[in-house]
Amino acid sequence: MKVFSDSLSVLSDNWILVLTILFIILTGQMLIHLSLKRIFGKELTAEEYFSLGIGGWLLPALLISLLWLVWGIIATQPPEVLIVFILIFTVAYSAILFFRSEKKVSFASKITLFVLFAILVLSLFLRLAFVSEAILPLYSDSAQHYRIIKDLLGNPESLNATASFKWPAPAYYHLGFHLLAAFITPLTNTEIARTMLVLGQMMVAVTSLSIFFIVRHESASNSAGVFAVLLATFGWYMPAYAANWGKYPALSSLMLIQFVLSLAYLAVQNGASLSRRKTWALYAMLASAIVISGLVHTRSLIVIGIAGLAWVIAGWWYKLPSLPRVIVFSLVLVGLVLEIIFVQTQGMIHLLLDPYGVKGLLVTSLILFLSIFAQKEYPQLTFATILAIALLVYAIFIPMPAFIPGYFNLTLLDRPFVEMTLYLPLSLIGGLGLAGLQQYLRHAQERLGNFRFSWSNSASVLCISLLLINALSEYELYPSDCCAIAGADDVLAIDWIDKNLPLDARILVSAVDLIVLASGIPQGYLSGDAGAWITPLTDRATVPRPYVSDFTQREVLDDLCKMNIHYIYVGEKGQAFDASKLIAHPDWYKPLLSMPKAGVYQIIGCD
Repeated sequence: MKVFSDSLSVLSDNWILVLTILFIILTGQMLIHLSLKRIFGKELTAEEYFSLGIGGWLLPALLISLLWLVWGIIATQPPEVLIVFILIFTVAYSAILFFRSEKKVSFASKITLFVLFAILVLSLFLRLAFVSEAILPLYSDSAQHYRIIKDLLGNPESLNATASFKWPAPAYYHLGFHLLAAFITPLTNTEIARTMLVLGQMMVAVTSLSIFFIVRHESASNSAGVFAVLLATFGWYMPAYAANWGKYPALSSLMLIQFVLSLAYLAVQNGASLSRRKTWALYAMLASAIVISGLVHTRSLIVIGIAGLAWVIAGWWYKLPSLPRVIVFSLVLVGLVLEIIFVQTQGMIHLLLDPYGVKGLLVTSLILFLSIFAQKEYPQLTFATILAIALLVYAIFIPMPAFIPGYFNLTLLDRPFVEMTLYLPLSLIGGLGLAGLQQYLRHAQERLGNFRFSWSNSASVLCISLLLINALSEYELYPSDCCAIAGADDVLAIDWIDKNLPLDARILVSAVDLIVLASGIPQGYLSGDAGAWITPLTDRATVPRPYVSDFTQREVLDDLCKMNIHYIYVGEKGQAFDASKLIAHPDWYKPLLSMPKAGVYQIIGCD
């Protein structure tokens, strides 16, 4: 099978990088797992601790990366000293927590842990196939992330363990993913682009496992928790598809969003039973997770706020008498339906539901069916989740407060971020719905007295089978053609630019309008082809211009001359300039590099 052979090829070529990232993930998981066990003891099961730990592994990983950054700024000792210190501290701390923890695990927990770990390993392996067909990370956002990581490394020419960080410029944002990638790159002596690709896919594989906790803790059903994990892993093409958009910081934030919500859920459910010391420890971890989540992606704080607001409103709703509860619930459902109808009329915003509509119809239909049982058995959490979905969609249309500088033309959330986040509440409803269906069938079977086989277990097998069959036929593990802006010729052409053009060269690159907000107003230019990678890879300045520019027009040439543009780049993929219009005027544009699918032209027509 092609997927397995491609994944195996990537693994064999990048096994040091894969094992290093896996070691960081499992070490972070263990630290969170054992730390939480010191707080909750036997109140949580082994599989719940595993899910919580895998959801929070980024917390210690990013704290270590931040320490690495600070060390690179202030220390005179080589970074190897810090690495040794971190390893000794991690091993010692983990050993202390491990030997002081309860080691008895039930058979059911062992089976569930095996299943969860099998899902993790299989997903990690399969998602490496994505890397096999990606020459560079996809979309123009990836080029910006590359440049930030390169700057953080301080000495981009030396990708080794002695490379030091330098403090980023004020314009840098969503720094968490970049810190971790910059920490891993010199440790493994890997190219930055390769680190981004592999780390991004491994993050996607890990993200879904943390949803197990809330479903399992609320319903006490391991099979429902596993079903929620499978939904989040293979139910829809989101959130994994976001790697095509280079949304690595947003993908990173999904794990911490789930971890924060899980800790907040624990604080609400178990806070009163904890000692004062353990309560403060839980709150300290929660506060740290919120801060780190904001560092990874600022909009994750808005999602966390929306989830908190939905939970508070759901608590008020749950205390209402029966009739008002029905009325409020009906109003929320009607409002959500109206939102969906409205979204379909809003230009690019209509793509919001694309992963969950026609392309995810079978799975979404299954969730709608299961939501009936979720609302019946777990009304408060289900109502809060449905309300959160409505608020997430609504946030696309709410402008940022005017008092926040630099964000006056933005909304609380943009369409891509909500689109890649909706899988989370839908998977939660699906897991709770299966647990509710199990309870309904169990009670029905008890009333009928038919115990020849378990109806609830059969329902679990059926739901999981439908999901896996749909995934086998519909799920795509490879990069999308829509977002690949760099080809083999582009890589060669950019290398030629790096070796042959002067450092002060100003190069024109194609661009398209960036539109992700409900207003439909462009938020600037987005690179249309591999020209996005020229500055990160060669440090030459680039100037964007719409890819539809007609270079046969004299006024276009005059504009380029006024802007002191020296060269024009024509890429292989994406929305590139029309090279025929450059060739049509050899007296204005001189071809310096002509390849079958890419080229570099010098502007010679300026007076």
